[in-house]
Amino acid sequence: MAGDEEIAYDFVTELLATKGVCDKTYERAVAKYGEAGVVDIIGIVGYYSMIAMVMNVARTAIPDGKPLPLAPFPR
Repeated sequence: MAGDEEIAYDFVTELLATKGVCDKTYERAVAKYGEAGVVDIIGIVGYYSMIAMVMNVARTAIPDGKPLPLAPFPR
């Protein structure tokens, strides 16, 4: 993985796992993407998470009646 991808991956992984990031992770991301870029990353993660939750709760069907590509997550 390229260096910029690794920084974004580490940032997002830590954010999702701990609901925050440590100073080192934050500083690496800001150094690479700037504060506005970090806010954009957080916004994208939040938006994707919200859409995923809506689709899971609404039991969004696969288009054209196709079978699920993976087994459903146990509820």
